[in-house]
Amino acid sequence: MDIAWALFIPACFALNMAPGPNNLLSLHNAARQGVRSACLAGAGRLLAFAGMIALAASGLALVLVLVLVLQASASLFLAIKLLGAGYLFWLAFQLWRALGSSFAEQGEGTRLPLWKLSRQEFWVAASNP
Repeated sequence: MDIAWALFIPACFALNMAPGPNNLLSLHNAARQGVRSACLAGAGRLLAFAGMIALAASGLALVLVLVLVLQASASLFLAIKLLGAGYLFWLAFQLWRALGSSFAEQGEGTRLPLWKLSRQEFWVAASNP
């Protein structure tokens, strides 16, 4: 069991460093708020990843049961896929609507509190598949 943890934890951190929405958000925050604020806000991301690691380590059997249930019901699997696609379209629409206003409202001198940046990092990490 010790060798499994010795391989699992570094693999999780390596996946954390892969390019994706979390790293893009961190770069955006660093450009807008400064490198120090972006690094400190990364604590929110690490908190989300720690929770995911704990869930993955303890709930792997539950995931396997869920996969077996979804294999047995093709219509349930299709419904989950359609809900996920609808959610992604909703997120894209919200981003498209807010693109002009949010960047115009937040000028170069506007500083966001560290807790807002950390919360943003947490939710992006937690919701990223």
